[in-house]
Amino acid sequence: MRRIELLSVYKPSVANRRRRGLVVLGLAMALTSACNGDGDTVKKLLGRDTGPTRWERDSMLLASEPELLFRVMADPGGAYVVPIATVGTEGIQPLRLSARGWRRVDAEYMHAGNTLTLYRVGQTERAMRMFRGMWQPGAGPLDSLNCPVVIPMARAIVPSGDGRLAPPLATSGARPPLPTRPRLDAAEINRALANVGTLVAPTSGIAPADLPRYTRDIHQIPTGINGSSTILIEYNDRSPLPDSLKAYGERPRQLIVMMDKGTYGYRPTLQLATVGNRGAPPKLEYLDYLDVDNDGVPELFFGLQQRELAPLFTIVYRYENDAWREVFRFTGNRCDF
Repeated sequence: MRRIELLSVYKPSVANRRRRGLVVLGLAMALTSACNGDGDTVKKLLGRDTGPTRWERDSMLLASEPELLFRVMADPGGAYVVPIATVGTEGIQPLRLSARGWRRVDAEYMHAGNTLTLYRVGQTERAMRMFRGMWQPGAGPLDSLNCPVVIPMARAIVPSGDGRLAPPLATSGARPPLPTRPRLDAAEINRALANVGTLVAPTSGIAPADLPRYTRDIHQIPTGINGSSTILIEYNDRSPLPDSLKAYGERPRQLIVMMDKGTYGYRPTLQLATVGNRGAPPKLEYLDYLDVDNDGVPELFFGLQQRELAPLFTIVYRYENDAWREVFRFTGNRCDF
């Protein structure tokens, strides 16, 4: 009985438990506000400097005037543009900002009167004048997304005398021009592609007898790798696929091959193959090339073949160690959690 009485003395009361809960809740709220940029709260709580807040980091980045890369979604009346990365000597880097940081990007780069530089096949094409930003003064938001941090989207005017839509890439600065390089003629390209059907496609699960099912698009990209161009081939079987089709072991419906000159002729430096249905990697579409790290060799940009699924989806490949490797991916989601 004595032991029971002692234990009962030290048993916390309901009031004490409630006070502890309020203290924990208050601390959690303070830390949450700190995560949203209120670093002073944590400093007061912990009695020490926790380093720059997210907004302070954003301010330092934007004060350095980085060159921003924008994805361009063209239509006959102009284009919508969305910032997705920074480019320069450090290469392409993801752009992650606070809500306040994105508003500053919108104000400084995307409001009416600002201009961006468009690129096509790696070269400066023309200036694109902004018509209105995401949060243009005197108007409501250009669109509404229900998330804490929204990557802005703006509307631009794209004059065109030749009737072409705007290309998919723009920057806030001017990329260094690529060196002029000789192009391959048809005979050289055909020699490079001679063994793709018999030696390359089978390693991705496509038999030579099945290749006539595919459409073939060939792109010559003046990368200058080993003194020559990169050859990019897209094979697509566009026949509809049943939803019940299993991706495993099934013949790919898309094959993308990149080839570069080696010691003994052209060789594959990247192969991408997919069935493209649910549960498999999506089919890609070649967009364009652009030098994003100032080294004179352009990077290759791809988006989704089914653009309506994610119009802003972007993958970038860079040539490293004798092969093309993915160095950047933007899923197209403008909600930053």
